[in-house]
Amino acid sequence: MKVHKIEVLKAVAASLNADAFLVYSPQWHKENYRFLTEKNFIGPFGIILYLASREEVHIIYGADWDLLKNRSAIKHAECHADQPAETVERLLMEGNVKTLAVSGSKYMTAALEQAVKKAGALTVSAEGCLERARMQKTEEEISYLRQAVRLADEVWPVFMQGVADGLNEYQIVAEVEHYLKLHGAEDCFMLLATGGDDVRGMTPPMMRTARPGDMVRTEITPQVNGWWAQICRTCVKGRANENQKKAFEIFLEAEQAGFDMIRPGVNIRDVAKAENDVFRKYGYGEYCTEKYTRVRGHGHGLDLDEMPLVLESTDLVLKENMVVVIHPNTFSPLCGYMVFGDPVLITKDGYELLSVTERKLFEV
Repeated sequence: MKVHKIEVLKAVAASLNADAFLVYSPQWHKENYRFLTEKNFIGPFGIILYLASREEVHIIYGADWDLLKNRSAIKHAECHADQPAETVERLLMEGNVKTLAVSGSKYMTAALEQAVKKAGALTVSAEGCLERARMQKTEEEISYLRQAVRLADEVWPVFMQGVADGLNEYQIVAEVEHYLKLHGAEDCFMLLATGGDDVRGMTPPMMRTARPGDMVRTEITPQVNGWWAQICRTCVKGRANENQKKAFEIFLEAEQAGFDMIRPGVNIRDVAKAENDVFRKYGYGEYCTEKYTRVRGHGHGLDLDEMPLVLESTDLVLKENMVVVIHPNTFSPLCGYMVFGDPVLITKDGYELLSVTERKLFEV
């Protein structure tokens, strides 16, 4: 565990006046564990316990093989692989822990909850603390996100070729995932939708096949070393009609309006407002509501849908080295659901656009 990540644990514990900080990560939500250790684990869960009085970090696993997988990565921490609940109870008592900050409490096993009670520790919630810390990336983390975006850019032509060849959505996703994993991605998350102006949103792949004039919308989100990043694009099978072109110009203007607001010190709600104001200008403001859309973008990182959410209701100031995707994806009465978005790195003076895929409505 790198020193700067230990400092995160210390800072959270101090901010909550806690004697210790317990981070519980189940197998299906490893993000905080991976953030702190910069390694993966297998098995049912991983636990990180920081004892403030001793300035000790203990990593506790739910299965013996986790120890073997992570041994070379453990630094400045003691590793435990046997009797996790009993180990937590013992460490809390040895550390004389009266107040324990907890992240991931809703996932904890009954045995672990009981162990904390038996140790006599009063628990306080630390939910969201690590998620906020994860928003500002290190150079190493940014490099993984750059690799993920590069793969998304590279595979977009593969996606379009599948549409051109008449493949259904299952087949297109198979071609995309084959390319991505062949070129170093661990995984890929995709939503997509094929059809006309009746399409209201994206779904997992189905048997849909594009007909002439249909739009095919997608977000392509590769994962590299645990880090996810995406591009969002739409293509038309054949020639785009005038309403599709008109709609895309509005989406392009909205995305750029969001970009133009991005710099350190700006509240992310103002980025969302800038995007939405473009739709309002053209009389489509109602389609910025939750009835038709979810978010105007979100953070990138160890989760598919990281904080912060780009919404007018989100109160969060942007900082250097955050990475967010700006995507004004929503339904439009002109053409149905439109998908368009790109990831940006927030720099000292503004932003860096990470994707190089042309920002246009593609025709295939």
